[in-house]
Amino acid sequence: MDNRVSRRTVITGLTAMIAAPALFSPAHAERLPLTPRETVGDGVTLTIRDYSARFLDFHAAAQGLDSEARWKAWQDRYGFAAVPPGPEGEAVARRLLDAAWPRYAAALPLIRQGAAGMAPAPLDSAVAIARLFRATAPLRIGVVAYVGGFEDNAFTAGTPDGPLVCLPIEMDPARRAMLMPHEMTHAVHMLLAKLPADYERPLGRLLFEEGLAMHAVAALRPGLADWAYVGEQPWYDAGLARRADILAAITPLLDASDGPTLFRFTMGQGATGREREAYLAAWLVMGALLKQGRTLPDLVRLPADAIVPLVRETLAGLPG
Repeated sequence: MDNRVSRRTVITGLTAMIAAPALFSPAHAERLPLTPRETVGDGVTLTIRDYSARFLDFHAAAQGLDSEARWKAWQDRYGFAAVPPGPEGEAVARRLLDAAWPRYAAALPLIRQGAAGMAPAPLDSAVAIARLFRATAPLRIGVVAYVGGFEDNAFTAGTPDGPLVCLPIEMDPARRAMLMPHEMTHAVHMLLAKLPADYERPLGRLLFEEGLAMHAVAALRPGLADWAYVGEQPWYDAGLARRADILAAITPLLDASDGPTLFRFTMGQGATGREREAYLAAWLVMGALLKQGRTLPDLVRLPADAIVPLVRETLAGLPG
């Protein structure tokens, strides 16, 4: 089972991968309306928006079109991808669509089930994370069930209305069982720590957020090898071998909050020519904090302005 954590979560997606969702404006076709539905349990309310009907409308309209016309139909009728905002993200969305197009036909039965067919259920995952962090106040989280490009990705974004967790419908349930609590951690973290909703935030905060999410999954599903919570084993082993280079490159940039820096250490080539170096650093930083005796419920409530100094101090104490 591929247990890679999300590469585009916000940011996630980066959370979470990082990323705020790319929502491309419709041109000539009017997108089908969305009707949110609420599901409630144990102090958690999820407002779920199901994008499957919009995707199916696009898929039907795109039959027989060439790649360029298909991309235009996607922008007009659907326009949702787990990529960073801006031109780089739009280019990634186009590549994902072209690569995934031949596979969609076989996935249509699953896509037609939409959010209702998701397993595990999003509410169960959100409640488990709320309990892990000992959340007592009612929590409200938005959920988008969307059709991605079979890239095994999910992400979480901050919005003016609160956190938004975005989960692909076509994902294998075993994969979703690892990613969903990771993304729900980002959402609950935003609420409990009252984090700003901005996509661009310091790299040090991104490390803290991703480390918290990965170790939350480890707490809920203990006993797996470390790499299973962070990425594929070859990637993880190669990253550990270059950890000194990765940490040395990240440390002076902890205060950087620009998109290119965040992209570089999540989806870009980082310091050693590989994606997602921030996740390796995040796993190591949060692991060190927990070994110091800190707890996940305490760390999830740390104020935003205290996060980067703590990450900097922790990185300084990590062995190379």
